[in-house]
Amino acid sequence: MTVEHRRGVVVLALIAAFMVFVDGTIVNLTLAQLASHLHASRSELEWAVNAYTLSFAAVMLGAGAITDTLGAKWAFVAGLLVFTASSAVCASATSMLVLNFARLVQGAGSALLLPSALVLATASATDEQARNRLVGWWAAAGGVGMAAGPLLGGALVALANWRAVFAVNVVIGIPAALWRAR
Repeated sequence: MTVEHRRGVVVLALIAAFMVFVDGTIVNLTLAQLASHLHASRSELEWAVNAYTLSFAAVMLGAGAITDTLGAKWAFVAGLLVFTASSAVCASATSMLVLNFARLVQGAGSALLLPSALVLATASATDEQARNRLVGWWAAAGGVGMAAGPLLGGALVALANWRAVFAVNVVIGIPAALWRAR
């Protein structure tokens, strides 16, 4: 594996960790607009947040085994495609039922994406010290994503609307999937 290829894999892994964790917190800023635009009840708004977390946690339990079975590359690509496609469905949702179902699928995709990204990143390390450093960077990318969610969500909602919060995943996810497939 060339140095350039290793760097590309690491960048993808960091982007994936960022995307997964930012999506866990970014939706909170859309709730007022969702209530207004999609005439959402309080219960439906709660599911907009909880559906992602619930399916993420449920699928994460077996995601490591899935990654081992499919291979990290295929699990990563599958997770990224599921996450990106469900983000597109979220962005174009015309009802809370569609949005909440897409959030369930999005959480499952993110659960596949996260461990496979870590495996890809650490497999590209040349020695144990580099592997430890990559795990730290991967965790930091997730932490930054979690902290950035409310800030990014607020900015996207203020500049555009709630749909932009989901559309940004598509804008990032499609090039990332193409890059990984290459």
